[in-house]
Amino acid sequence: MRRKVWLKLSIPLLLLALLQGCGFHLRGTQEGSRFALPAGTGPVYIQGLARGDYLRLQLEERLITSDAGMAAAAEQGKSRLRIGSRVSDRRVLAVDSSGKVIEYELRESLSFSLSDAGGAMRVPEQSITLIQSYINPETEVLGGAQEEQRLRQDMWQRMADQIMRRLAAQLR
Repeated sequence: MRRKVWLKLSIPLLLLALLQGCGFHLRGTQEGSRFALPAGTGPVYIQGLARGDYLRLQLEERLITSDAGMAAAAEQGKSRLRIGSRVSDRRVLAVDSSGKVIEYELRESLSFSLSDAGGAMRVPEQSITLIQSYINPETEVLGGAQEEQRLRQDMWQRMADQIMRRLAAQLR
């Protein structure tokens, strides 16, 4: 009887020990300051995105929650996040027999770099490209436009996450 209880307890404990030993960690929640930038990085001024731009709003939110903070003007920032060569594109992936588009591919790409207030490069320029495909609804034209906008917003959120993740990793 004891042997069965011991086996039932030991197998999960052994698996947990193996997972811990290999460096595996649960990802955890996606809230809070998950992108910890080193002290002295902020406040950060974002250059190359217009005020009110959805991607800029996402980056500002992440910088604030990471305790880096935002600078309203370039001269107030300790760092400058430069966003360049941003491209939004949509292309046809599939058409039906009558020539109607049934699937699109959305592509978002940009380059970014981070420099200090004096202009010295802290994170060299690098690029991010995200691709997402979606089915074009046959009858709901307005619904298709709304779906495309929601997909783009989701892509910009993921792009902001990638930028912050790369900054955090390269500034360690």
